[in-house]
Amino acid sequence: MKSIFSYIPIASGSSGNCTIVETNKVKILVDIGISYKRVREGLESFDVSVHDIDRVYITHAHGDHTQGLVVFLKNTTADVYTRAATKRVLLKKFPKLELYQDRIKELNGSNEEQVQDLSVYYCKLPHLGKGKDYDDTGEHIGFVFEAHGHRMSFMTDLGHLTENMKRFHCNSDVYFIEANYDHNLQANSDRPSFVKNRIVGDSGHLSNHQTAEYLYEMSDAKRTKHVFLAHLSKDCNTKELAVGTVRKKLDSHPVSKELEIHTKVSKRYFVKPA
Repeated sequence: MKSIFSYIPIASGSSGNCTIVETNKVKILVDIGISYKRVREGLESFDVSVHDIDRVYITHAHGDHTQGLVVFLKNTTADVYTRAATKRVLLKKFPKLELYQDRIKELNGSNEEQVQDLSVYYCKLPHLGKGKDYDDTGEHIGFVFEAHGHRMSFMTDLGHLTENMKRFHCNSDVYFIEANYDHNLQANSDRPSFVKNRIVGDSGHLSNHQTAEYLYEMSDAKRTKHVFLAHLSKDCNTKELAVGTVRKKLDSHPVSKELEIHTKVSKRYFVKPA
């Protein structure tokens, strides 16, 4: 049987995030920040049923990553996996989740799981919440997925990467990483100062420039085949600016001409070449 390792970003951005990662033996969702209807229709457009999903991983508790979770749990049997702190926030934000709390499993032990033929590694990422009176984030995490000798790094909603985080994510075949905002568009936007400060802070979001610098450091000239730029701001970024900034930095890589940069959602991308 031909080995499969691919992903489909069903939605990516400040209005909602949801991605399927699939191998020969398992299909998982990362985040459900869109409606159940959109998840179902997005999957069905690739001949995948919501009932094919084996499990769901939640990166953190913000609504653009969790708003469809209650209805998804109501209509499927897949369990949800997240950090204990994130589960506590989710139960506070969405009281109806109490009906399904036994299906929300806590990732508290080793940072590695084996799910059929997919290895799942996770690490903490820096991202502050928006809540004034309580933590509305939980403990935010990113992932490395490995299957069939190939490796995919997955990280959105982070203000910076430490040296340990960079080592954790280095030398991947594929990077799914946010490029949230352009510096000039952000600075000249009509957003309140406190919002701007939160976004550009060490626990906010990555700019196009930061993402380009980190990719230059982490990617491997021989191994890294493509990058998906995720979570682009609809107000303070454009696809052209994000791709252009990252491409300009990576042009000095020995194989930069071969490395592809993508932003298109609702498309299947292969971590392991088809």
